[in-house]
Amino acid sequence: MKNESRALALAPLITPFAFEVFAFYTGISGFNMDQGFWTFIGLFLGMAIASIPVAYLYMFFLGYRFYRLLVKKQRVNFLTLTLGGMFVADIPMLLIWPLAEVSGSISFYQTFQLFTFVGLMIGLNFWLLLNWDELKAKGR
Repeated sequence: MKNESRALALAPLITPFAFEVFAFYTGISGFNMDQGFWTFIGLFLGMAIASIPVAYLYMFFLGYRFYRLLVKKQRVNFLTLTLGGMFVADIPMLLIWPLAEVSGSISFYQTFQLFTFVGLMIGLNFWLLLNWDELKAKGR
């Protein structure tokens, strides 16, 4: 239970970092440092302030229920947690899909990829934190 609590508490903290990595490598304006370092830092802090509470809401209301379902079915493994993280992160994108327009500065598909990547990183982080003691014991 200790690892489960730690994973639930710490996994969403990777959200702004995952967003920044994706935005940097895909060249989203401002996040690729084309407007300067301080703009990048300001956008990162704004993203952290905006995304962490949302990530925790998703983790506790959707992700935790999905995780408990996996525990009940005895299907907790690397694949189910990473794919589950992607699916949970994509739920808002799937809900607005019929209303989305492709035009704009950032396309719907790029946003969908962003949410998928962030969900993948949260699921991967959750799996890592959940299995931290076992991984550390194998490394010795």
